[in-house]
Amino acid sequence: SATRFLSQGKMPAFLGGLPGAALAMYHCARPENRHKIKGLLISGLIACVVGGTTEPLEFLFLFVAPVLYVIHALLTGLGFTVMSVLGVTIGNTDGNIIDFVVFGILHGLSTKWYMVPVVAAIWFVVYYVIFRFAITRFNLKTPGRDSEVASSIEKAVAGAPGKSGYNVPAILEALGGADNIVSLDNCITRLRLSVKDMSLVNVQALKDNRAIGVVQLNQHNLQVVIGPQVQSVKDEMAGLMHTVQA
Repeated sequence: SATRFLSQGKMPAFLGGLPGAALAMYHCARPENRHKIKGLLISGLIACVVGGTTEPLEFLFLFVAPVLYVIHALLTGLGFTVMSVLGVTIGNTDGNIIDFVVFGILHGLSTKWYMVPVVAAIWFVVYYVIFRFAITRFNLKTPGRDSEVASSIEKAVAGAPGKSGYNVPAILEALGGADNIVSLDNCITRLRLSVKDMSLVNVQALKDNRAIGVVQLNQHNLQVVIGPQVQSVKDEMAGLMHTVQA
């Protein structure tokens, strides 16, 4: 009961809004680039809808259009208000499809789970309209909009992808090489690194090799947003660093 007001508040944005934003970004991409970004969007959708992890999708527009992130934050907060007014009480904290089924549907009609698809559908339309308008009206460089970047991504993926599907040697090189990395770790979506010399880090090269975003915390610490495959990327990079330094 302690979490009965938490999970359902996220569901309009997690199960409806962000999927609508992803579809808008797909439709706004250049036709010749849509197949190149499809995997990126699908993996982000899976992380969001199934895992309740929104970073892979949010970082696709946070850096190119911060105002869209502000709108997303406001609509997420509005989702909590609407679900509370409607009396929806689904437990847990993730707001994903698993919470919806396990703590909503399986707990019967008393949770008012049937309101979730209705509100999520409205959020889907609202997000889609807002994102599509903003991307096309202001020419925002969301994935697939820039032909030059798209071609470099294609080249990077075609280069030497490992089991993770990423060109890890190129990512390591963009970070300044194995000798520049002091520590390497990861969370659910990001590589967390400490480096000796931040000037050796090539942010554009990281993005060309499918990094969703790069966050420089200070002169020695940074985070590279990869997405759900981050554990595989980190393991490959750690193995490569060990080989290089051996």
